[in-house]
Amino acid sequence: MLSLTEPLRSSYTYQGKEYQIDLSFDNVIRMYNLLEDETFQDAEKIVIAFEMFFGFEPKDAEFAMKAIDEITGYISKSAYGNDPVESDVVSDVVSSEVNTHKLFSYTQDAGAIYASFKQQYNIDLIAEQGKMHWDVFKALFDGLDENTYFRKILDIRRKDVSDLQGKELTSAIEAQNYYELDENKTVEAQEAKVASFADSLKALAQS
Repeated sequence: MLSLTEPLRSSYTYQGKEYQIDLSFDNVIRMYNLLEDETFQDAEKIVIAFEMFFGFEPKDAEFAMKAIDEITGYISKSAYGNDPVESDVVSDVVSSEVNTHKLFSYTQDAGAIYASFKQQYNIDLIAEQGKMHWDVFKALFDGLDENTYFRKILDIRRKDVSDLQGKELTSAIEAQNYYELDENKTVEAQEAKVASFADSLKALAQS
């Protein structure tokens, strides 16, 4: 979480030793994507996520488990409690709760997020890869206003159509279908995937 008085976090301490970690926004998003990748087993994801942040393969399972648990907790933390917009896999795993309906995806909405940063801040996120810290990205991301492309998509997805009729209803439903996230079309599969990863984290913690 961004602080105006403390430096951006760039390290993790384990058993008295400090390790540098990569918390650039694109690296964090890669980790989110990893957790949703069904080609890897859950235990493999923990090892890969560790390598993404630390730059080397973990030799200590307890170190890996504790580090990933604390880092994912850190990056999903909000200054105002639960984020009313964001519902990421990492947040779900850390809280051991499964939200079966996601409002946005860093992958599927990448173009809209890129365009919105360019529109509001004149920031080229491609040029900022490997540079912009996650805390900075998240603060700017949360600050996107209702006139940006991304926020307009969110408004469409969460629009209540129960009181609409005729052409207005048809238009709203067509827009929601167009912008619907692919993963929300397979709710049961998503729920099983997140629950499985949460079980693996618990198993490693107990071993």
